[in-house]
Amino acid sequence: MNNYKFEKYFNIRHFIIIFSVIILLSYGVFNARNLIIGPIIEVYSPNQNTETKENLLIIKGRAKNISFLSLNSKPIFVDMEGLFEEKLLLSPGSNIIEIRAKDRFKKEILKTLKVYYKQTATTSTSEVDENNKI
Repeated sequence: MNNYKFEKYFNIRHFIIIFSVIILLSYGVFNARNLIIGPIIEVYSPNQNTETKENLLIIKGRAKNISFLSLNSKPIFVDMEGLFEEKLLLSPGSNIIEIRAKDRFKKEILKTLKVYYKQTATTSTSEVDENNKI
């Protein structure tokens, strides 16, 4: 004889309960993705290891899932889409720029950029005047 007993009908109640639990869990994971991922920083300009001849550098980028954003330990602000734009004066030679973001759960991310400012030789007006007198 056959010891296995199979139900001849589909139990719709069990299916609805299991399907509802799967939908609720999926919805919870989807909404918690920002907590799981943590803060994100995207820097659009400048690129890493950039060399420039201008001493004024404009840093542009986007930050997501943040509650605090700083550039070289100074707070900066973002707009509603998370975009930021800050101006920074460079010193001659190598400059290290640190962009740090924290979310409300104390997760932190650090983005470090290296920019080399090559100072061009400029002549002052007094030097030009002295050269023209000769």
